[in-house]
Amino acid sequence: MSDTGSRKVFLRRILFSFLVAVAVILVFSCSSPFYPFNYWEDPNCFFTMGAGILRGQVPYRDLYEQKGPLLYFIHALAALVSQKTFIGVFFIQIIICTVTHYYSIKIAGLYVEVTKRLYVLSVPAMMLLYSVRSYFYGDSAEEMILPFYVISFYILLKTLKDKTLPGKKETAFIAISTAAAFWIKYTLCGFFLGMVLIFLVFSIRNKQFKKLLSLILIFIAAFIVASLPVLVYFACNNALGDLYTAYFYNNIFLYRNVSDSIPLSGVIPYTLVITYLKLSDNLYIAVTLLISIIFFIVRKRFAELISYLTLFLFTTVFIFQGSFIGFYYIFALAALTMPALAAVEAFFSRFKAKLFIAVSLAAGLAILAFFSSFATVNIFRSKDEMPQYIFAEYTKNYPGATMLNYGFLDQGFYMVSGIAPTEKYFCGLNIDSVFDEARISKEEAVSQQRVDFIVTKNHTYGFEGYELVKACEYTTKDLNSVVGTDAFYLYKRAGL
Repeated sequence: MSDTGSRKVFLRRILFSFLVAVAVILVFSCSSPFYPFNYWEDPNCFFTMGAGILRGQVPYRDLYEQKGPLLYFIHALAALVSQKTFIGVFFIQIIICTVTHYYSIKIAGLYVEVTKRLYVLSVPAMMLLYSVRSYFYGDSAEEMILPFYVISFYILLKTLKDKTLPGKKETAFIAISTAAAFWIKYTLCGFFLGMVLIFLVFSIRNKQFKKLLSLILIFIAAFIVASLPVLVYFACNNALGDLYTAYFYNNIFLYRNVSDSIPLSGVIPYTLVITYLKLSDNLYIAVTLLISIIFFIVRKRFAELISYLTLFLFTTVFIFQGSFIGFYYIFALAALTMPALAAVEAFFSRFKAKLFIAVSLAAGLAILAFFSSFATVNIFRSKDEMPQYIFAEYTKNYPGATMLNYGFLDQGFYMVSGIAPTEKYFCGLNIDSVFDEARISKEEAVSQQRVDFIVTKNHTYGFEGYELVKACEYTTKDLNSVVGTDAFYLYKRAGL
């Protein structure tokens, strides 16, 4: 095929992936304009940190949260678009989904012919992936790393098919992806460490020691170069110590105080049990993982099978490395669902199924995805019923006022009100019970009346010097598919 022809194919495929991504994110992410707001706490924490960067506040030093700095830099980019909505995150998610869908087709194309039927089937596949419980309302660390996972996974499968090691550019990309995972959430590095092990074994087995050494040096160099912007940023702000303490030391040691750590001998059994339990709540991921494994066995692609199981094991061991387990962690396996698309296309092609059958199936699966999603229960709801907007209507009458999100994770009251946090510990943390500095700081902010407004959730308090001025409730579906109601309370400093 000529360069012009290849370019046209690429443009058609990327345009199709973009259109699929727009549809998927519009419907399944609460960052979409179809939703009044992203009600999930984690994205609001990330966004507050990102918006703080634009105001000159340095993560960990001026505002405290527990994820990696790259996640906050990404949300700083989103905040450049709007600091009072998730529309910037929405655009970023479209890019992520576009890349994910495009490479899902490329992965399938390694094993089956890329037909119109494959394109049709890829649409509900993406919808079902984004409807799983672990995706929830969208905008997690696991979602942000997804394009790095998918592209690297494609590189691995292609090198295995070609029976060779990756080239210099591919190695550099995997190293950059590893750095991205390290600075977003370092427990997500297991995927890439598994990949490194696979290439190491392959090169030793084939006695390609010289090339291996070259690739190791490229990997190390690319990882360092990709990490330099993060380190330079914190060094220029005299905050390298804050980065180390918050992101590494506290996450490693304080979480162990929150819950007992798992002994080394029990890591693998514990990981398998937790993975089974989490997959039972994310059936699409579970089914597509199984289909992918069966596909490699049937096709006698044993190198791919062993590599696939290695990535699965390394990823799960790292994401479930402690006993504090988030329901969304399992979304880190999303990239490993991609080979299932090739398996489904191979099944259809064997029976020479007509295109309209695939279209009919795709329509049915798309409907299933819509009603399976945890987000869609909130689609097209009015902003006027949300506590964030109700409280913002009140606080806007007090220009220059300050606020504290007290006793619970950030849920968007800073964003919607436009009030920037002035307290380092601006919301509740998962480690508050063992993190005395954070707990005491918030208590002193209240007792010393350092903030004008305090927002609480599901609890009322007798704050001295404050009066309760607003209370409202919001009803939605929780993580257990139970429709529940949260109550929020707004306190104002007396005499304000």
